[in-house]
Amino acid sequence: MPRIIDLKTIPDGYLSVWKIEEDADDLKSKLQWSDEDKKRFEAHNDGERSKHWLYSRILLREMLNTSRFIELDADAYGKPFLANFTQKLSISHSGDMVAVMLSQYECGMDIQIMKPNIERIAHKFISEDEWKFVHENTRFEQIYLFWCCKEALYKYYGKKNLAFKEHLILKPFSWQPEGVLTGIIAKDDYYKELPVYWKTIDNYLMAWVSG
Repeated sequence: MPRIIDLKTIPDGYLSVWKIEEDADDLKSKLQWSDEDKKRFEAHNDGERSKHWLYSRILLREMLNTSRFIELDADAYGKPFLANFTQKLSISHSGDMVAVMLSQYECGMDIQIMKPNIERIAHKFISEDEWKFVHENTRFEQIYLFWCCKEALYKYYGKKNLAFKEHLILKPFSWQPEGVLTGIIAKDDYYKELPVYWKTIDNYLMAWVSG
């Protein structure tokens, strides 16, 4: 299984990315299936969603390095959690990449294939103040970085009902293929300032946060 990156040194956690190349039918035997798992897998009735669901769970099993049954569930807000392990987790997928993050603390992670059409929806997640530090020569990359980092923060928060422009804020940053910036979650009485890390993998961008 071609895990193309393993970040074992991220603060209090472990992040791994798998490039999907195998046939899904050949990998089903690697999981321990509950009746609920079978229902969830069958509910993803298209090829790509089914592959993402399957591969993310196989990657999770490898990362936990266990023969035990893994009880992966979702809370009332849809945030995944491990019912019989202590680690927190975040799962993301895009194109032919699947990524899983494990941490001792709350975490959020996102991976995105970088496509030119991102410009069309940028107004939905970048505020007027944030546009001020977008440079024309790195506009495309910075727009994607806004999207990816704010998705990671959104998953970290985990309670939905966040407006990306108002409640998720990124402090000024410059584009580079790998780095860290400061992100803020601010809604009502909740306020959290966190380092958000990012890394490019070919034409993919990945961002993660924990703490």
